[in-house]
Amino acid sequence: MPGLNLTKQEAADRFAIVPSARYSVTLDFTPEGDTFRSDTVIEFPAMPGATTFIEAVAPRIDRIELNGEPLDVDAHRDGRIVLTDLRELNTVRIAGDFGYRNDGQGIHRFIDPADDEVYLYSQFAANDARAAFACFDQPDIKGEFTFTVTVPDHWVVVSNAPTPEPEAVDGTVLVAGVEHGRARWTFPATVPIPCYGAAVVAGPYAYHEGVLHSAKGDLAARVYGRPALEQSFDGDRVLEDTQKGLELYERVFQTDYPYEKYDQIYVPQYNLGAMENIGCVTLSEDRLLFRGRPTAAELEERTVVVLHELAHMWFGNLVTMKWWDDLWLNESFAEFIGTWAAAETSEWKDAWVTFAADRKSVAYVQDQLPTTHAIVTEVVDTEATVSAFDMITYAKGASALKQLARFVGEDAFFGGVATYLERHHHGNATLAEFLAEVERAAGRPLDEWAGVWLETPGVTTLRAIVAEDDAGVLTRLAVAEDVPAEFPVARPHSVEIAGYELRDGSLDRAWTVPATVGGELTEIEGATGRPRPDLLLVNDGDLTYAKLHLDDVSLATLATDIAGIDDPMVQATVLDALWHMTRDGALPAQRYIEAVLTLLPRVRNSATAESHVALMVTALRRYLAPELVAATTEAAAERLWSALAGADHGSDIQLQLLKGYAQVASTQEQALRLRTLVEDTAEIPGVEIDSDLTWDLLTGLAAAGGTSVEEIDHYASLDVSAAGQRRAAGARAAVATAEAKRAAWNALAHPADGPAINAVQFELAAGFARTVDPALLAPLVDDVLADLRGYYDANAGFVGKRVARAVLPLEVTGRVDGLAERLDAWLKDNADAPSVLRKVVVEGLDHVRRAQVAQTVSRMAIDA
Repeated sequence: MPGLNLTKQEAADRFAIVPSARYSVTLDFTPEGDTFRSDTVIEFPAMPGATTFIEAVAPRIDRIELNGEPLDVDAHRDGRIVLTDLRELNTVRIAGDFGYRNDGQGIHRFIDPADDEVYLYSQFAANDARAAFACFDQPDIKGEFTFTVTVPDHWVVVSNAPTPEPEAVDGTVLVAGVEHGRARWTFPATVPIPCYGAAVVAGPYAYHEGVLHSAKGDLAARVYGRPALEQSFDGDRVLEDTQKGLELYERVFQTDYPYEKYDQIYVPQYNLGAMENIGCVTLSEDRLLFRGRPTAAELEERTVVVLHELAHMWFGNLVTMKWWDDLWLNESFAEFIGTWAAAETSEWKDAWVTFAADRKSVAYVQDQLPTTHAIVTEVVDTEATVSAFDMITYAKGASALKQLARFVGEDAFFGGVATYLERHHHGNATLAEFLAEVERAAGRPLDEWAGVWLETPGVTTLRAIVAEDDAGVLTRLAVAEDVPAEFPVARPHSVEIAGYELRDGSLDRAWTVPATVGGELTEIEGATGRPRPDLLLVNDGDLTYAKLHLDDVSLATLATDIAGIDDPMVQATVLDALWHMTRDGALPAQRYIEAVLTLLPRVRNSATAESHVALMVTALRRYLAPELVAATTEAAAERLWSALAGADHGSDIQLQLLKGYAQVASTQEQALRLRTLVEDTAEIPGVEIDSDLTWDLLTGLAAAGGTSVEEIDHYASLDVSAAGQRRAAGARAAVATAEAKRAAWNALAHPADGPAINAVQFELAAGFARTVDPALLAPLVDDVLADLRGYYDANAGFVGKRVARAVLPLEVTGRVDGLAERLDAWLKDNADAPSVLRKVVVEGLDHVRRAQVAQTVSRMAIDA
């Protein structure tokens, strides 16, 4: 719809007219049907005589008044209302019926399948506040918000300001077949905040009561969620993580927590991991609330997310980007500081290992695609913000900030952060203003550093150049930095270079040399004269952002003795290096798969295990020569099952090995093992088959051809929770028959009753793509490409992007003739498609071409 896509220039022009606003938002969630009532009064200064517009995306606007004069409601077109002849001070009132959403944006409405109770939450980033109330929906027009919310009287309401006591109002409302009274919640005004950080959460939520101790006094703090899941809130632990982060941040930011309370709410069917709404953080129930036993990786993720969102209260909320160009600064900073804080304050002391094994490795992949972009990049309109939420913005940016802190020193870095927050509090700022404060604190210019790290796309590759004498002593060690041909810019990397020696089956660090490397060759003088190591790492400790290509001696050592590595960071570093060498066509996929299977039982970091099981599955399906897939997959599952038998009972790696086995089980015998666990006719000592794990195993059983849609329906009838219904949809889509795959695709692309709920779509897409034999998807390639644009048009944004990326049938590479050509033809035929969808297909085409190379390398190794 024209007008819904706000451009950067439109936002700049409007800010020049309207610098701020004050909102009185009245919401009524008691009417029946698919809409709620929204009535908003906005007071704002403006350039006298100017014309601008305000946004309101609603099925019906029935009242518009400007400075006491009614305007024709037909002035509401394409989500905008033009305001003319403005005064120095203005008041506009806009009321109408706004629509509930089921795509995780605007006001998302969840109806619990277990009891028909209704839960609402808002998600306004990037610009969906306009879908709940009329507003100037851009980050630099900050507003003071007063929310008044009417709901059924058994609900609670949470917003940005301290939670008031409700007052009864006339009337009744029917919810889940029960008549209730009505209650009004009137919140005090907020300080100036961006529209996307405003929030309203409403429903019969339960909560865990707590308190946070700030330098300015005690803060009310609650952890909310649906009552059926109250036993899983883990509220004490969440608040303990929050308290530790609060103390650390107030100290290093030299600024008290900026708001009056801090609530965290688990919400269902959430698109993201969490959202930093001011004082009202929303957390994904699906990802961060655990019905069964979580892995250590999942618990650590929640801690890091809690610390990430808390950091946003200062960096992003107190000081906000002017436009989405600087989204990276918000997210990169929170990514960096959340990981740093987890390592500093929580039980997850190896949080940087997790970051390296998971987030940063994904950034390397993203940064090699033809759609890569600089950390600092122009976002031309709000449609493009969907593409800006990627691991370049998050993990590469965080890695750059980690290098910056190392470059200038932590004291100077955090000193610059503190003065930045002080100078721009409750306002908006840019990268240049942030760097100016760090420059001032460090006493050194950062223009050159920013140019190569923040303004240049692409990931570089570090590799060692080694010479030794007949006695095995190093006569030369140099580090080469290979730069992408498209972006031939070297970067300075502050690293530790380490040599490891094999002693009694153990690979131990023998020496380290600190260095700054970068450019064609950097000589490492401090290494000469040392014994030639069995394993050489030029980014020991993973201090910089660069792929590693290992030398031949190191590769030979890992081929025979990778199990001798005990250090968690070294384990993560070598597996990541092998993975990216496989993707680059420098190592046969079977070598990487063998390394994972050998080291996995000894992996000490949970996220490293989880990440490389998933990457091994990708290598099996996409990078291994197709003629090797069946036998290699079967053998991999047997290796995992054997390792599972030898794992310590109740250990985290035992659970990871079982989950991994469920992902690769492929034969009837292997499927039968899963069935006995699901049916409780066999057990694994130390493992309880809880509800979440049952669905993991059942989905593996489906992919291995060991169950049917009808049997999954039976299990769904036993788990009528939201999670059960969501997981059942994914399991049905994973069933290894052409009929099940076609049904899953039709449910996405041709739904009988409109698009499915976002969370169900995600599971359908993942199940559709999941297959032991990728050839099963071959008959659907043409249908997916033919329907892809229509699907996206009906689901544009975060949901459409995530599903389109999941269903693009990349795993049929090598099984379908001309796959790359078909994707290329789609791009030519759809030159006018939305930029987000085109990006998905462009990236898919690159993945296919990379897979073709990797399969050739894999095949060549068979005869070598």
